[in-house]
Amino acid sequence: MDLKLDIAGANDDKTWPLWSLSAAACFLLVLAFSGTSGSFFWDYHVYEKGLSCYLQGPNPYTCASGDFPFVYPPAFLKVFSVVDFPTAFAFLVLASAAGIAGVTLSLKSLTPYHRLAPCLILGFLIGGSGFASIQTGNISVFAHLLLVSLSYFLYTKRSAYTLAPHAIAIILFSAIKPYFLAYALLYLFLPRRSFFVFVGLLLSVAGIYLVQPALYPQLWAGFQGAIYNQIVQHGDAGLTIFGVFSRFGMGKFGFILHFLMMLLVILISAVFRYRHGQRSLQINSTSELFYFLAILILLNPRLMSYDFSVFAVCLYLSMILSSRGDGWVGLFLKIFPFLTILPLCLEGLSDIRVHSLTYYFLATYVLLFAAVACHWPLRTTWTKAPGSVAQEK
Repeated sequence: MDLKLDIAGANDDKTWPLWSLSAAACFLLVLAFSGTSGSFFWDYHVYEKGLSCYLQGPNPYTCASGDFPFVYPPAFLKVFSVVDFPTAFAFLVLASAAGIAGVTLSLKSLTPYHRLAPCLILGFLIGGSGFASIQTGNISVFAHLLLVSLSYFLYTKRSAYTLAPHAIAIILFSAIKPYFLAYALLYLFLPRRSFFVFVGLLLSVAGIYLVQPALYPQLWAGFQGAIYNQIVQHGDAGLTIFGVFSRFGMGKFGFILHFLMMLLVILISAVFRYRHGQRSLQINSTSELFYFLAILILLNPRLMSYDFSVFAVCLYLSMILSSRGDGWVGLFLKIFPFLTILPLCLEGLSDIRVHSLTYYFLATYVLLFAAVACHWPLRTTWTKAPGSVAQEK
């Protein structure tokens, strides 16, 4: 036993420079070939402009229109006209960073840290999405990171202290963007289910969206018009199948196809779990938790780069926790980000333009397929290293 541990430690010592070098090279390439416009935090300035217009009297959905229009519901305006938005935004950024740092430190016992940290960086930088997310200053990336962190702590340390912040965060972010309500599904698959919390979240968010048209009809009409213009007229429909078909005027068909594909992914995952002896529907390992969170993020048909970056991080964490980065999985995790950054390099070096929709769309489904193959191989029974099952519970 001691000899096996010594060999594993020696192998880790040999591989960690390659993981670190891959992460550093990936970061430098993204830094060199992303964000050449010199503009930063443009979405943050959109929030500020929308709030400024609202406080001064004009309709924020027309006053703040432009290349980056204001497309957030009246609830956003009502809350942040009372709460200081810059302070709240700074708190969100710091809380999301602290949450991910806490998760990373907690996961050190499950996989070598010198693989885990570079793996996080590589996942976050796929296609330059992580850098682009931070550069835009979009609230969604920080909301996803915070909810992923809170979901992890809710799974590992179930108590009122972890449940309350998680539920409040879902309500708050769902009031801004409805697709964050998908995180409520976690309550149905935890080892200790919380059906009443799940129903409470659904009713709370439904109430918020039912009340707004009645109380603020003009603002709600402006919000609906802004959303329609953004998605339909400007073709800003995201990176999934829905986004691809929307560009050809077939958004409804794309939405149905996205819905059917998600059902297929869920069905395949359920069948593979059953074949490998996991008969219960509950999440029973940390790697499965991150896989589940990635699926929740992907449920959003209008997946944007700031959603994709956290989706990729979740799948990267899931894959390295289930494999420790050994075999084909480790090779894939190190190489895949460079393949997705190649279009950025081509544009920067040769002025060859590859639309981001193309490589994000491909990256989404290639990454998902790799994660499924990593978790539930078709021919061999899924096994873990000695003691890892006990560690992940």
